[in-house]
Amino acid sequence: MRAGVLASILCAAAVARAQPAAGERKLVDEVVAVVDAHSITLSELSAETRIHLVEQQGARVADAIPDRALLAASLRRLVEERVILAEVDRLRLFDLDRAEVDGALARFRARFATVEAYDRFLEKIEMSSDEVASALARDLRVARYLDNRLKLAAQVRDGELDEAMRAFPGADRASLRQKLAREKYERLLEALLGDLRRKADVRILDPLEDDGRSLAAGPSDGGRAEVR
Repeated sequence: MRAGVLASILCAAAVARAQPAAGERKLVDEVVAVVDAHSITLSELSAETRIHLVEQQGARVADAIPDRALLAASLRRLVEERVILAEVDRLRLFDLDRAEVDGALARFRARFATVEAYDRFLEKIEMSSDEVASALARDLRVARYLDNRLKLAAQVRDGELDEAMRAFPGADRASLRQKLAREKYERLLEALLGDLRRKADVRILDPLEDDGRSLAAGPSDGGRAEVR
């Protein structure tokens, strides 16, 4: 539940067109956001967006080039992640050992059919394996923090479930419990993110939402890529 709810809150179901890598044009890098003096550049945002696409949908989307709509949604997710990480770092929580990071990287590399395909992906996003591992490690630390803070609190008590059953007679009790738990988790997550964001210094320099222009040159192939 954690991963799906977190993605739905932070990514807001962003959908964008995917275009072949051959049509990609070189971008002039820019800082699009700053979180507690740590900048997020457009190239970093694009690379991490593509990493998450591969995590969720596999190597078949490795050549997908995100457009502004997808990058805007990904920026919101990345800013929230960095806000949470600032708190995790402040509290010195959930440091990962090397074996955990290596395991996350190995699972990501396994999404590609060959070593050559993985290496081509690294070349396209202009990242090293260590940089990809760092991005995956950040995701793990955020997930563990949220799990620790919210999972127990989001459990639905029998009294809450009984009240909901009276409001929805005939509903399946197990399904209704799951629905209530998801909704409770989302409310708790929203409240937590609001509190953490008030503590952080967040500046969005380019929300990437001013138009729908693609950041890749060339005609669309009609494919779609989605970060969930």
